[in-house]
Amino acid sequence: MVFGGAIWIARNQLSNRILGQILDRQAEVLQAIALVHQVGMIESSVGLSMENPADQLLVIEELSELSGALGFRLYSPESDYLYSFPETITEGTLAAVQNEKANELKSSASLHQYARLKDWLITGEENNAEVTAPILEITLPLHVAEEEELQGIAQLVFDGHDTLDDIGQLEKQITTQSLFVFAAGAGLIALVLGLSFRSLNQSHNRLIKRTVALNEANQALALSSKTTAIGGITSHLMHGLRNPLAALKTQLSESTGSSLNQEGLEAVSRMEDLVDDVLRTLREYQGGIIYQITMNELLALFENKFSPVAKKHSVNLRIETSSEHELENKEASLILLIIENLAHNAVEACSAGGELTISATNNRMIKISDNGSGLPEETKQRLFQPGGTSKEQGSGLGLAISKQLAMAIDAELRLAKSDEQGTTFELRLAKQTN
Repeated sequence: MVFGGAIWIARNQLSNRILGQILDRQAEVLQAIALVHQVGMIESSVGLSMENPADQLLVIEELSELSGALGFRLYSPESDYLYSFPETITEGTLAAVQNEKANELKSSASLHQYARLKDWLITGEENNAEVTAPILEITLPLHVAEEEELQGIAQLVFDGHDTLDDIGQLEKQITTQSLFVFAAGAGLIALVLGLSFRSLNQSHNRLIKRTVALNEANQALALSSKTTAIGGITSHLMHGLRNPLAALKTQLSESTGSSLNQEGLEAVSRMEDLVDDVLRTLREYQGGIIYQITMNELLALFENKFSPVAKKHSVNLRIETSSEHELENKEASLILLIIENLAHNAVEACSAGGELTISATNNRMIKISDNGSGLPEETKQRLFQPGGTSKEQGSGLGLAISKQLAMAIDAELRLAKSDEQGTTFELRLAKQTN
């Protein structure tokens, strides 16, 4: 079918090309005859000039009779209609292509296979107003021989039956040749397919063995993917513990008593929360229980956990969601870790009275936006690389770990914008599959 369709398309293109060549050849031949006839009339007549529309009329009238045309229309160099001969030829206008070619002193031809006669001829019979017939029109530029200034445009009207018959004969020949090529090609294709199927049958047993090997490889890849996710979670735990432990160490070194001050206690509490989060996520991945959680429930859980942090930094937390899709618990756990990490960075970048917005849409996009002062240019250059941080005591691992966690669930984490008006990160989740 594809082979036959290709031949049919090639056949149509060839037919159209031959039609164009036939029309162009007729127009070129008639233009050459017109120039020769024009020179002969000018030499034999005193005062005859192609610059005069009346003289143009005489030349084209004789050319029309000589070539067997039904009649002609005469136009000015600006393509304005001037005259028709005989009077049974209707008034008309030139197409843009005809006008353009005439200004280039080139002839053109068009075949109207089902032209309405009332658009070309005045028959005086109202009952035949919708009668159609093939009409051939040839447009000739009128100019003095060996000069390039257009003096007028003539449009000769011919009966198109002869041209249509010639084209029909050529199309029959092309169709016959196309059928022959199709038959020969189809036979060759059948032979090649027969040999190919025999070779495929011989390879069948080998493919079965390779399929088994591929299944084993897929299992290994799946295990590798899970291992990567667990490694990312472990890195997150180390990153989360670093800053609280540093704060705890500082407080203990400065403390002269046996009790910790309030900031040290808050750091210890955050460290414990991080440990609990990571242990919960590890249990999700190691366990066999799978359940669904909606995006609204996930963001509500985040809001409940993160509101005290935002309040401590005097940052207004806003949650916006129009998403109704569900997530598996394993995927949701990693998404929650990513959002929390980005949210901690955001509140630290905001000044008192700032705003942090977490939004989720139906196209599985989560945005984390703040109205801080934006990231430095040198930080943007190595944003998701380990060590890329703008904080004095930062490890530069947070965003790198978040990127790794996103890759573990086939999601994409990217910086959408960062300027003096704030920073926005986008987490685009993978499409759901049934």
